[in-house]
Amino acid sequence: MNIAVRIPDYSPAPGPIGGPLAWQSAQLSEDTSWVHHLGPDDIAELEAAAEKSRSDGLAILDIRKDNFALPLVSRKVELLRHDIMNRFGFGYMRGLPVQNYDRDTVMRMYFGLSAHLGDVVPQNRNGHMIGHVLDIGTDVNDYNKRLTQTSAELSFHSDACDVVGLLCLHTAMHGGESALCSAIAVHDEMMRRDPDLCRALYQPVTVDRRGEIPEGKQPWMRIPVFMWQNGEFTGYAPLPDYIRSAKRFEDAPKLTELQERALDLFFTLCCDPQFAVRIPFEPGDFQFVHNHVVFHSRTAFEDWPNQADKRHLMRIWISLPEGRELHPAIAERWIHITRGTVRGGVNIPNRKALIIPMEPMTPAFS
Repeated sequence: MNIAVRIPDYSPAPGPIGGPLAWQSAQLSEDTSWVHHLGPDDIAELEAAAEKSRSDGLAILDIRKDNFALPLVSRKVELLRHDIMNRFGFGYMRGLPVQNYDRDTVMRMYFGLSAHLGDVVPQNRNGHMIGHVLDIGTDVNDYNKRLTQTSAELSFHSDACDVVGLLCLHTAMHGGESALCSAIAVHDEMMRRDPDLCRALYQPVTVDRRGEIPEGKQPWMRIPVFMWQNGEFTGYAPLPDYIRSAKRFEDAPKLTELQERALDLFFTLCCDPQFAVRIPFEPGDFQFVHNHVVFHSRTAFEDWPNQADKRHLMRIWISLPEGRELHPAIAERWIHITRGTVRGGVNIPNRKALIIPMEPMTPAFS
């Protein structure tokens, strides 16, 4: 078992970090080379690979890079990989005509494409390997569930995997706008404005696990927002709702007054138009976000009255085989963090068997 046992070093970076991953929104507006487009031949190749996997009798869970051949599309995947790892901290691809396919075909294409990036890992206690991000009426006040399947705002945050993928099927009637921000750019701005507040976020903050508790752990966890080790940055953005709900645990350590102020500045900067880039999803868009260096959000939304038209994204969590070395503090949530292994995802003793939920209204946290 690859369980981290190192004692975390919470020493901060010596100053602003900079580099290409410390982008600001204006740079992405000026340079749209981060948007990759699927052409007719790419689409035909994805369709053929999906059909072959079906005719070969492969379940979606059994799709792998070596049995889902994409000689043409794989070139675009490598461009996405470069963008994710080195250029922007995310990859974006547009143009899959999702309205032309049944759900099984879309999921085969999505899973197969993602398998060319890395290993898919489970994203909830029910073992879902593809998640349906849509409002199923989950109570936002239910502290044992995450907010994914509601219409509520999700502030800037990161997920428990190297890369989170989203495929847009339908957009909302109003709202539901997605945004990204560079964790390093926000860190550097905090370091310039108020170094003491920035350094306060190098100390662990207490966050609610929302009912997904690894073996031997508390129902809350303690992880810094900013981490620095061997000259490399790791970012972690907890949802403010989960910080607030962790206060229900009497034995959970409280935030310091300095951390409270630091988090206020952190989330303010994440939302600032200088740092937050708004990317309106279109049906057929793929977005792959490197959770350690880029945070993502969505605004609250009002849905269409017709069930078939509801805002619907499919989410996938990916472990990168060539992923960066992670700060040991991340193991408090991930459990397995060793580079070059399948890591991240939800690792809890009572997790259900891995599954692809075909029905969009399937609860993720029942």
